[in-house]
Amino acid sequence: MRSSISALHQSIEQYIEKLTLNQTKFEFAPEDWAPTPNKALGDFSIPCFKLAKSLSKAPPLIAQELAEQLNSSLSSQPKLSEIREIKAVGPYLNIFQKTETLFARLNKEIQTPAKFGSSELGKDEVIAIDFSSPNVAKEIGLHHLRSTAIGNSISKILAHQGAKVERINYLGDWGTSFGKLILGLKMFGDEKELEKQGLSYMLELYVNFNKAEKEDPGLSDKAKEAFQQLEKGNEDYRRIWKLFRDISIAQFKQLYSRLGIEFDHFDGESLYENAIGPAVDEITNSIGTRMSDGALVCDLEGHDIPILLRKDDGASLYITRDLAAADDRYKRFKLNKSLYVVAIQQKLHFKQLFDLCKALKKPYANDMEHISFGMLAFGSKTMKSREGNSIFLKDALDEGQSRAKALIQEKNPDLENIDQVADQIGIGALIYSDLSQNKNHTINFEWDKALSFEGDTAPFIQYTHARCTSLIERAEAHSKTLDAANKDCKVFEVSQVHNLLLSWDQFDVYAERAYINRDPSQIASAVLDVAKAFNQLYHSTRFLEVERIEDLKVLIDLTKGTKSIIQLGLSLLGIQSPERM
Repeated sequence: MRSSISALHQSIEQYIEKLTLNQTKFEFAPEDWAPTPNKALGDFSIPCFKLAKSLSKAPPLIAQELAEQLNSSLSSQPKLSEIREIKAVGPYLNIFQKTETLFARLNKEIQTPAKFGSSELGKDEVIAIDFSSPNVAKEIGLHHLRSTAIGNSISKILAHQGAKVERINYLGDWGTSFGKLILGLKMFGDEKELEKQGLSYMLELYVNFNKAEKEDPGLSDKAKEAFQQLEKGNEDYRRIWKLFRDISIAQFKQLYSRLGIEFDHFDGESLYENAIGPAVDEITNSIGTRMSDGALVCDLEGHDIPILLRKDDGASLYITRDLAAADDRYKRFKLNKSLYVVAIQQKLHFKQLFDLCKALKKPYANDMEHISFGMLAFGSKTMKSREGNSIFLKDALDEGQSRAKALIQEKNPDLENIDQVADQIGIGALIYSDLSQNKNHTINFEWDKALSFEGDTAPFIQYTHARCTSLIERAEAHSKTLDAANKDCKVFEVSQVHNLLLSWDQFDVYAERAYINRDPSQIASAVLDVAKAFNQLYHSTRFLEVERIEDLKVLIDLTKGTKSIIQLGLSLLGIQSPERM
């Protein structure tokens, strides 16, 4: 449970209130607590701008006065015992911590690795998160990676901070495309081949139908009619549709298993087919609807474009199904929040949905969040399922495994379980390249960069984890050769030790920011900082030549702690940590 840097937060906050005679309440936001850009300036800094108005003083003067008062009180305040010195630099209070005290606290906390950096931020919250959401009867495309990776990581971050999370995969299992697939199967398909080949056969049916449709435009109307028959309950069409759905989900689960992703619910748009009519009636009675060129629309205040509720052919639309789904989830899970991890292109759709819920006075209307993200560029290839030349996620994973295996064979050809480790590295490279960046930016993915064992990459972090495993074994063997009476400890004087501990401490802050901002890149930054700081210590200190037993014990504890934090951080990103590489 979170008790590290946040406890120091609270102590300083309370003491500043006391020093200012309670003239102001000084509370830190996550962005107020940041490491200094230069370690010579301190371990972290506190801005005093927030105090200026209430104290009627300039921030630099406030910082100077507080530094003097806090420094004079350090020895008499047990809760501030971790602080070595406080310096005023312009409008900032720069805090220097004691290395040995910092180590004692953090080393105790890391003994329960799964709780490190956690808190009660999410206590009593029940949060539904809707992510991945591929279309039934289609291979999961590479373009689904972002929703899948971001959503999975956020769900883990939420749970780490104490929230109860309902992971929902909201499948695209309804719509006119199923009219095309049903007709395609009947026109030039075979059910036995469908069951044998699965999704690849469904894609073949879909592509072939679209080719036939170009030659015979009348097939478009027949496909719409087939879907209408499906909606009306045609038994044969329902049976075929269910076959498509069951086969698809079975193959989806195989891919998710490879990625280490689990869902609590595989819902689909079809789940709400009987709720669409009541949803439309509710909108009609509460807000009002009208017909426009044969389609049913709703004019919502603040929206220049009418919200389309039903097509001119009577077919339902996403907005009504999503409204029914929002109602169902609120009742089913007793939710506090609903999160939708969907591409930024759907921004208008979710604004319409959320505003519609507010206009209908839904009790959950103010607790809905659209977590948007930019596009994924993957070389010069395009992803257009209609033409049958999509990049499939499974193919990208296979390529990553193949490339990683080639790299391992150069460095460690005798590695056991080489295929498994290569898959972990390939998947890690792909996911970290995504999650380490601003989720709203377009990501231009390059294998050579993502698979590098040097730089800001998953393989670098994973290799650091494997290095820790090996180093622990060798250092513990070395400790048995040392004189147990030589207990003099000098390792806390090593600057790299202090910097490594600071990276551990900052993991707490990053984890809090990740929760509040729904932002996996904070965890990606935190775990990278830990890996970098450990490597700096590793390259500056010859672990296996240390002569004092207490020094080596501390170094072993630092290595074990680093290993645990890396494993935790990568796990929160949905990435595995190989023991050997």
